[in-house]
Amino acid sequence: MSRLIRASALAMVVSTGWALPAHASAASDAAISQELVAMRAQMQAMAARIDALEGQLVEARSQAAAAQAKADSAALAAMPPQVATAPATATAKPATEITWEGAPKLTTSDGWSFKPRGRLHIDAGRISTPGAYDATRNLGASVRLRRVRLGFEGTMPGGFGYKAEADFANAGVAVGDFFVSYAPPKSTLLLRLGNFETLNGLEQITSSNNNSFMERAAFNDAFLNSRRIGAALSWRSKNNDWRAEVGAFAAHGLDSSLDNNGWIGAGRLVFAPKALGGQLHFGLNYQYRHFAENAGGQASSGVGMPSTNQIARYRARPNSQLTDVRFIDTGNFAARSDQILGAEVAGIFESLYFAGEAQWLRASAYAAGDLASGQNSFIGGNAAVVPTSNPGFFGAYGEVGYFLTGETRGYKRGDGTWARTKVLNPLSKGGSGAFQLAARFEYLDLADDSLISGPTNNFTTGTASLAPLGSRLGRGGTQTSYLIGLNWYPMDYLRFMVNYGHVEVQGGPVAALVNPLSALPVNQQKYGVNLLQTRLQFDF
Repeated sequence: MSRLIRASALAMVVSTGWALPAHASAASDAAISQELVAMRAQMQAMAARIDALEGQLVEARSQAAAAQAKADSAALAAMPPQVATAPATATAKPATEITWEGAPKLTTSDGWSFKPRGRLHIDAGRISTPGAYDATRNLGASVRLRRVRLGFEGTMPGGFGYKAEADFANAGVAVGDFFVSYAPPKSTLLLRLGNFETLNGLEQITSSNNNSFMERAAFNDAFLNSRRIGAALSWRSKNNDWRAEVGAFAAHGLDSSLDNNGWIGAGRLVFAPKALGGQLHFGLNYQYRHFAENAGGQASSGVGMPSTNQIARYRARPNSQLTDVRFIDTGNFAARSDQILGAEVAGIFESLYFAGEAQWLRASAYAAGDLASGQNSFIGGNAAVVPTSNPGFFGAYGEVGYFLTGETRGYKRGDGTWARTKVLNPLSKGGSGAFQLAARFEYLDLADDSLISGPTNNFTTGTASLAPLGSRLGRGGTQTSYLIGLNWYPMDYLRFMVNYGHVEVQGGPVAALVNPLSALPVNQQKYGVNLLQTRLQFDF
């Protein structure tokens, strides 16, 4: 700016010089020189003044900027914390925000969200055939679509949420989780209504995507732990150390069944503190299951029922769903209800973790001499085995695992369940993925003397008769499993699993066929089964 003013002044001087009147040409050279010197002095004074004004302008701008910064700081300090921490340059979020969580998740500013979800589990493996047993072809090598699920989940304004899944594996359609939830604002309560697990233990409640082994503990299979239609109210502490939940359910899942008079009451309590340098988990769970009433000799048809009308039966596969063979099986017996008490314990210490559960089941059985007629008649000609007392059964497992690549097993505090493990160095970023090694011991006892000595009761006449001793000794049995597993996670949503196991069986309905030449009583005969199975798992 000063240069422009100086140039303008010089132009004025030059133009003034050229505009001198004609008589000035007669003036002496000395007079002209003096005039020019005076004008140059004036120009220098003007330039100095301009420089001073420019300095004052710069200083004024600096002071104004400092004052504005001070005012902005005071205004920021007066804002609420959640607003004050936002960057000054932040722009308003769009009405609908799209994020990625294995699949696109849409979230709106007024509380709506929607995310598709699904999983694909493809299993392949082999289960050995024990001894001389040749009563079925459903052992040996097999491939199975274990799960093919599609669904969605999300939230609604006002604290509501929803989740819905259907399983399309094996040429059928079955309903998975299907419920609506409500969490009051500023509350630690959660209400669920719909079809979901009946609060029956750590591993059963945890998603199959996040368990260490391909199949849950055998007692979950034997005791028919499953999803049913119902409602549950949960509370958790603000620090997520405690969770308590109670629920009431129909004795069947979401289906077309009209067998509605059976019911289940359940509860679960979890204490999950951060202690000893890691994450601990302690839990108790309980179920009372009142069986559906008899229907005039017609079998109930509900999905996931703990009994067929008032006929109970507990049995388990050899830690694999690649076969329908159960080497231990109580067989059918008449019972009104059962109760299950469970205990849970787990711990996570960086890459090392351990877990264990146990469940005890006690059935409330009918007795010899009991009568039933009309709509109270039992299936199977109104006759069934009745134990000499209420039988009890027990199952448990213990597991230890380690991530060779440094990951920590995922755990969801406040829910008391295993969660997704975050892969530190996925294959997509030049890493090796995550490698998990796990070992497991399981024991399941379905043997009970009251069943072995129990007669078959005719509920029409009240007369009872004993079956041959050999067949009675085959009721129940015990199963002991030793399992190891290696899991590879190339990324968070993809897993390859390999399980190897040796299963030792004592007694049960198959023992006499495995060792037909044995002189031992059936309930004392022992044999082993080996299994090797793999899984490709993808979920989103």
